[in-house]
Amino acid sequence: MASKAEGPEAGLDAIDRRLLAAVERDARASYAALGRRVGLSAPAVAERLRRLEAAGIVIGYRARLDRARLGRGLTAFIRLKLASRDHAPIDALARDLPEILEAHQVTGEESYILKVAVASVADLDRLMLRLAPHAATTSQLVLSTPVEDKPVAMWLAAEGR
Repeated sequence: MASKAEGPEAGLDAIDRRLLAAVERDARASYAALGRRVGLSAPAVAERLRRLEAAGIVIGYRARLDRARLGRGLTAFIRLKLASRDHAPIDALARDLPEILEAHQVTGEESYILKVAVASVADLDRLMLRLAPHAATTSQLVLSTPVEDKPVAMWLAAEGR
């Protein structure tokens, strides 16, 4: 069986890698603008993007929003140590609570690490109280974020694929 390194991305050529980097930089760019950046016509860009989407390499397009300007400027990580082996309640809360941005099952003493965005420490406390019946919680407030959402295409280029 092929490993991920030998999966669909193994067939990427230099133009695919440049196209992925351009789309990550500006997903709103037109096919024509992307084509100028990578040296292809708009129809060729559209076809390549369709192929990359079909292969599951491009899985969506989204806008990045400023959480602070939307009243959710406090970012924190919450580590959860489950009280039981039942992950379903945490999975459901992670899907349903808008404050939870990411939920990761992890190895080690904790079972999950959640990335959350809230308006205040009081809101963080309320969120942790919602989680408390299911898990022991520990939190860390984010003071600054020097690197966030690093483009995936950067490591494709760095690996020389």
